Amino acid sequence: MLDRRRCCLAALAGLTGLTGLIGLDGCTPLVKRPRALQAAEVARFSTARQQHGLPEGWYEQVMRRDLPATRYRLVDKEGRRVVHAVADRSTSGLRCDVDIDPRVTPWLEWDWRVDQLAVEATVASDELDDCPARVVVAFDGDLSTLTLREMLFREQVELFTGHDLPFATLMYVWDGQAAPESVFEYLRSGRIRYLVVESGATHTDRWQRYRRNVVDDYQRVFGGEPGRILSVGLLTDSDDLKSHSEAWYGDLKFS
Repeated sequence: MLDRRRCCLAALAGLTGLTGLIGLDGCTPLVKRPRALQAAEVARFSTARQQHGLPEGWYEQVMRRDLPATRYRLVDKEGRRVVHAVADRSTSGLRCDVDIDPRVTPWLEWDWRVDQLAVEATVASDELDDCPARVVVAFDGDLSTLTLREMLFREQVELFTGHDLPFATLMYVWDGQAAPESVFEYLRSGRIRYLVVESGATHTDRWQRYRRNVVDDYQRVFGGEPGRILSVGLLTDSDDLKSHSEAWYGDLKFS
């Protein structure tokens, strides 16, 4: 159980804007990647020159070396360039570092496609927490306002990963069970929350487009006003249910 919790901490540190890579043997930190230069907008997939490989401005975020990593690569699908994610009992993500004021550009737009999913998967359960598609937004904020419990959690993350968590993390998820607009907290931290934007298999086999006001969502999910956005990430995972999952992601942009 302790190893599982440590690796969960490592996963959170990675996808919310940090770079600690953790293994099972004592959770020893692996190579740390320096933080990339933060951009004023999210790097786009559709304008990438290269085929295959990772899009420029994005890099892989591996959280657990004891598990296979989800494979991400640029592909041409239905006349445009997108990112294809393939998870085989695996977990890892992509991250793009940014410096965005959500009060100026509050609307986050993206689209994704999932052809099949495990309907029993849900972020409501730590043991079933697989999602075919997630968009992860990390926010800055005033750390002095955190509760003692949250500060202790942050210290644990720093101890096991060597990095600090962002002030708040909001994950937009495609869930197998929970109703759209449901909100769930990560078990060990109220500063990491899931907002369900798609549920079940009704809308599989087609592109789904979303336009979310991150300021409104932040106020609803966390209360208060959001700080600057530090990073945006993607995550397709299937490690808990030991299944296969695929997703395609289009451009993410703020407006």
